[in-house]
Amino acid sequence: MTRMRMAGAVAIALAAVSMAACGGSGSVAAPAGETEAPAAGRAAPAVPQVTVAAPAEASIEATYEASGSFIPFDEAGIAAEGAGPVTAVRIDEGSRVAQGQVVVALDQAKAELAVRQAEAMLVQAKANFERSKSDLTRKQALLNDKTVAPSVYDAFKAQYDAAAAGVDAADSALQMAKRRLADMQVVAPFAGVVRDKRVSVGQYVREGDTLFVLMRVDPLKLQFDVPEKYAERLAAGQRVSATVAALPGQTFTGTILTVFPSVAVQTRTIRVEANLPNPGYRLKPGFFATVRVPLTRLPGSLVVPRSALVRREGIESVFVVKGDRAELVRIETGAETADRVEVVSGLSTGDQVVVGGADTLKPGDRVQVKG
Repeated sequence: MTRMRMAGAVAIALAAVSMAACGGSGSVAAPAGETEAPAAGRAAPAVPQVTVAAPAEASIEATYEASGSFIPFDEAGIAAEGAGPVTAVRIDEGSRVAQGQVVVALDQAKAELAVRQAEAMLVQAKANFERSKSDLTRKQALLNDKTVAPSVYDAFKAQYDAAAAGVDAADSALQMAKRRLADMQVVAPFAGVVRDKRVSVGQYVREGDTLFVLMRVDPLKLQFDVPEKYAERLAAGQRVSATVAALPGQTFTGTILTVFPSVAVQTRTIRVEANLPNPGYRLKPGFFATVRVPLTRLPGSLVVPRSALVRREGIESVFVVKGDRAELVRIETGAETADRVEVVSGLSTGDQVVVGGADTLKPGDRVQVKG
């Protein structure tokens, strides 16, 4: 009898342990068809609070910084206009020359003889003209007295006309001979620096042979590229500034000469050329430059704090609060500073732009505006 009571007690204890394991720490399973009540103290997700501001009509004193390089304002291959052996070369690569300076001389002996010959021919032509003029005057008197036939007078008139034409031809030949003599001296057409010398003393050159390459380096051209979105902000005459690593601490200023009319397809940039004075030739063609271009405000553009800008996958947007939701609005930006961004399109002055708390938002999120 005692053993049976003990076995029954053990069975009851095992059943109790099994029920505890299945119920989970003493909990009782809900009857079928009933739902479990929410856990005590569980709170609904909090609505994020954001700070908003309206876009303002304002100007941003901003500059676009670009990389550029200097190139010669002009560059020309200077060719010989005459032919003959070279007797003098007064330049070398890197030489500075003044406009009109004689830099190469050719042998002038034949050209001088040609000038003297042309001068003699002109003297002879003038003598023939004077003789024909005198003969024609006499024949004119005889014709008036009717002692000479008109046909005789016409013959002398023809000789007179030919002599006059001979004077003109001889004078033109003399001018041509003098020009050829002058061409024996090659002069610099503008002030600059010799980049490439291709001639030496004793060399025979022909008309049209390039003797040297001359660069105009005062002023210099400065070439740089700017993004296409700044195209309307650039115009000829606008001032720019530049610095170069070779001359630290110095700033050089100039004006825009040309804004190229086409956009580079690969980079979506526009080429710009500026004109910078270089009186001391301190700036050199090929120098790398950092260019700063002031950006003026476009009509209708607005300004928002930089903290409002959202850049995702190369697209620029801002969150705008509409009702109690935050909507992501795509915008086109312009100039930027450390704390402000110019918005060219996409916003209006009445929009509530999220300027604080936009980092964690997703389009359509419910928000609460602070204050």
